[in-house]
Amino acid sequence: MERREVYFPCKGVACHGVLYLPREPGGPGLVMAMGFGMVKEAHADDYAPFFVEQGFTVLAFDYRYFGRSGGMPRQHLDPYAQLDDYRCAIRYLRQTGLIDGDRVCVWGTSFSGGHVISLLAFPEPGVRCGIAQVPNVYSYKTALEYFGSLEPVMALAAQLDGDSCSGRPGYIPIVSRDGPAVIQAREAVEYYLEKEKILETFENRVTADSIPRVLAYNPGSYAELVRLPLMMVVASRDETTPPGLAREVASRIPGPVKLVEVEGGHFDVYREPLLSRIAREEAEWARSTVG
Repeated sequence: MERREVYFPCKGVACHGVLYLPREPGGPGLVMAMGFGMVKEAHADDYAPFFVEQGFTVLAFDYRYFGRSGGMPRQHLDPYAQLDDYRCAIRYLRQTGLIDGDRVCVWGTSFSGGHVISLLAFPEPGVRCGIAQVPNVYSYKTALEYFGSLEPVMALAAQLDGDSCSGRPGYIPIVSRDGPAVIQAREAVEYYLEKEKILETFENRVTADSIPRVLAYNPGSYAELVRLPLMMVVASRDETTPPGLAREVASRIPGPVKLVEVEGGHFDVYREPLLSRIAREEAEWARSTVG
């Protein structure tokens, strides 16, 4: 497997990606990005090889404003901008000549798992299927489970915002042991703080004005528009993206859905023994789906 660093343009900004190449090009392609505030170095190396074994050329990338991609202000999380990044990544991969451009699969996990639902509801040319791991499907409903009301969340975002209208945003931690943060689940605190220690391109913060954008992003509302095949992985003890919400969305999708239930928490899908089992099943499903 060859691993090649690349840059591709999105809205005038250079996004950084890594191509994982099989021995024989010309097969299907897969585009992947990570979850809330996370960078590709977290798990691309874990999942991509399973797809390469099935003949996929994989493009893993960082969103604008994150990781090794360009864009200012740093750590600004706009869900619809991230969807644009996915679309630019898909177009770039189709134009490389390395894949069959009519056989593309999109992969996302956690927050980007919700992006997969949006991308299948409004698909780019060439996209044939999607894989959504422990997906965020309703941001505001998840926030209500955390906080009971959206009012304190919005008040906190406004308090920490700084002066984003003038280009000087304030920031809020993604997780924190002893203060306000975006994600409140205990399992998330351990995961993000561990990644902060080992990933040099990851920052444990987002701009405070990301919060209203995130809360208004609810890809589950597009369920009835999804006609392309979807594989959804749900973790039974997920405290970060409630599994009941994901199951309800899956039940409303009219297209083919493979719902995979695993025993574990949200972040267990990134650890063995679940990681290899899930990744292998995803890759085999994707290959059989795109042909």
